[in-house]
Amino acid sequence: MKLKSATFLSIRGLPDIQCPFGDPMGPPADVMAITGAPASGKTRIIEAILAAKEVLAPYGPMVTGEPWLRAGESSAKIELTFVLDEEEQRMTGVKDRTVRAEALFGPRACRHEADEGFLSLLERYEHGPRYGKFEYFPDNRSLPPPGPPHGLQAVEQRMWRIGRDVRKYGFVPRLLNDLGQDAARAERFTNALHMLSPTVQYVGPTGGDPLRCFSSRGGGPSTCHELSSSEAHAVLIASTAALLHLERSIVFLDKPEISVDERNIVSFVSGVRNLAKDLQVIVATTSPTLVASLGPRAVVDLGGY
Repeated sequence: MKLKSATFLSIRGLPDIQCPFGDPMGPPADVMAITGAPASGKTRIIEAILAAKEVLAPYGPMVTGEPWLRAGESSAKIELTFVLDEEEQRMTGVKDRTVRAEALFGPRACRHEADEGFLSLLERYEHGPRYGKFEYFPDNRSLPPPGPPHGLQAVEQRMWRIGRDVRKYGFVPRLLNDLGQDAARAERFTNALHMLSPTVQYVGPTGGDPLRCFSSRGGGPSTCHELSSSEAHAVLIASTAALLHLERSIVFLDKPEISVDERNIVSFVSGVRNLAKDLQVIVATTSPTLVASLGPRAVVDLGGY
């Protein structure tokens, strides 16, 4: 599935706005940039889309509507339009591959209007390539400090995927520890890391320490906490891709420029896009290089400069 457009009405922090994610007469863009001045609403659009998704088909706790209502309003709406592939259309039983769904926010409760077959697909969460997922890399993304690791099962990961809590990456140490026993996952992780960073490599456990498994710029074995911030970001994104399988998914990436510099930002975002087949990436960015690399139909410019 891919997101074709999003319309926001009476949402706090945003004007009433319709955002096409690609050519309105064509398919959704594989990579979309939301840009604009500071405080123009770039991150707000991403997090409002994620809130709407949770109203429609939640991964986690119930959404509270009041924080999303513009001051003085008693209701608000976000309409999302998706395009499904042929297999997803068959699984859901919808008549058209283009599907619209409305998330309705109220001061006490939220509700939705959408095809129930489609919602069953949107709510499905499994670690495998068959079902698409929503994944969010917020601007506070970072590797977890040493501590008890999270489990790797879908039931343990589901609630963390679209929030901002940095504990969502608590699974990374466990995943790295277990790569030696899962050749397929280790291959996915190695390939993903190669696409995201030219300087860090996964070299496998060394010296009996399964977490001392990286080499930066050809140097000696390192743990993930000894890597640069750019390399550490690549590790957490590669870990997520290796665990979840991001085929048919929609990935939201806030401020890719905190992970890489202007010289490398286009290749970095391209690497994120190439993590899986039929993956859509929506970024919030002020990078002029990244915006210029995309066609005008692949940019939502909120202005404000």
